Amino acid sequence: MKLIPMRFMGYEWHHNPREIKFECAKKVSERLVPESGAEIQETGIKNMIIKGVGELYGADCQSQFEALLSLFKKKGVGVLAIENLEPIFAVFENIKLIGTPREDVLTYGFVFREVMEEKESAKPDRHIAAEGENLWDISYRYGIVIDELVRLNPQIKRPDIVAQGEVIRLC
Repeated sequence: MKLIPMRFMGYEWHHNPREIKFECAKKVSERLVPESGAEIQETGIKNMIIKGVGELYGADCQSQFEALLSLFKKKGVGVLAIENLEPIFAVFENIKLIGTPREDVLTYGFVFREVMEEKESAKPDRHIAAEGENLWDISYRYGIVIDELVRLNPQIKRPDIVAQGEVIRLC
């Protein structure tokens, strides 16, 4: 089975991270009620934190890291797609170099933070693909199951490759 590469804002990792952690938490408040103890109330879900460690391999590992650093410096929210996780809106919060770089291997750490944004509420019938977008990004943005989007767009042979400016049917 081939793993789907991790993707964010048009960047696709050559090698998926070797370690990845998802931190999910709820907002909980406790109120002391005189003579009856405490009352616990859940007031929502906190933003998910995605942390990981990975390696960049090959003679071009330094330029791969520079591309990752350039992605980190971009402002804004993007769709983060990771194997076995429904894509989420996120910001690239942290990147660090770990240890001493070697000639052909560079170890790095990263942190993404989920952004609690609403999906598009009014669904148009078409979408014009932006640079770096793919069907998974579009599927998440409009809340359409990926299999349905693939069925509606038989001209697209690979859901991970969509040409900039291509018209995508949404219904």
